[in-house]
Formats: sequence, C-alpha cells, structure tokens
Amino acid sequence: MRVVTLLPGYIDTPLTRSNRYSMPFLMTADGFAEQAVRAIRAQVSYRVIPWQMGIVAKLMRLLPNWLYDKLLAGRPRKQRQGGD
Repeated sequence: MRVVTLLPGYIDTPLTRSNRYSMPFLMTADGFAEQAVRAIRAQVSYRVIPWQMGIVAKLMRLLPNWLYDKLLAGRPRKQRQGGD
C-alpha cells in the first residue's frame, strides 16, 4: 500500500463561495478530482493541486516574518465558526 499526500488549493464549493477574500487559482470540484485521481494512479507521494499554489506557498515561506505580516495585514479573514 502507498500513501499519496494531496494538498488542495481553493475548490469551488458552496462553502468557499461565501469567502470574502480572493481565492487564487480557484478550481472546480471536478477539475480537482481529475487531477487527484491522476496523482493517485501515478503513485506520487506528494502533490499540490493546482501546482501554482505550491509555488506561491514556497515563495511565501521565503519571506521574512515581518514582511509576510506587513503584506497580509488588513486582509479580510474568514469568520471563525464556534467558540473562537
């Protein structure tokens, strides 16, 4: 048995449609599912879908904390559900 780790970006669902912030590289659920099945069949160990989100995440990790905080300060955030 093999483990395939899939990291999805933003998927167009009823839940994400209520987000107030931009969702780069938004994918349909079917589009994500097709790419996920291909990755599973190829038996890759790790896949970011869509691949562009992986590049964005890597670039953001390279930023110093102070710059990351400054760039994202004031951006809309999703309202937390529950006791938070």
